[in-house]
Amino acid sequence: MNLEEVLGGRLKGVYRFRVAPAGIAMPEAAERPVVRVRTKTARDKLAFLKAAATALRFPDYFGQNWDAFYDCISGLAERSPDTLVIVFDDVSGFARVNPDEFGSAVDALRDAVEYWEGSDKRLIILLGVEEPLLATELVEVNVR
Repeated sequence: MNLEEVLGGRLKGVYRFRVAPAGIAMPEAAERPVVRVRTKTARDKLAFLKAAATALRFPDYFGQNWDAFYDCISGLAERSPDTLVIVFDDVSGFARVNPDEFGSAVDALRDAVEYWEGSDKRLIILLGVEEPLLATELVEVNVR
């Protein structure tokens, strides 16, 4: 499945997708970089931030807080092509154990999407969840 089919014409934003028991199929993004963040084992803020920092190659001085997370995700716009897709493979454990922190992550990601838009670029975030109740405020897309 290609990215355009997954997003159904949407151009930017933060979305959820259902994690299949066998894992996820990464959408093909035809000339768009797709970065996979391995968050399946993350249960707390620091584990989530560490996974993101590793996959997205945040600078060594990354501050391990939501403001720094937003700054680093936003800063990717300067060194990325016109569109970047970030797939958090499974945030279910984090969303269940720390729903408030998960909400902070979603807020930071939404703000970063808006920052990218102001830079005339597109940021697309896909958050894998086992069940929609873990991210009811997000539009669901189908990656299968």
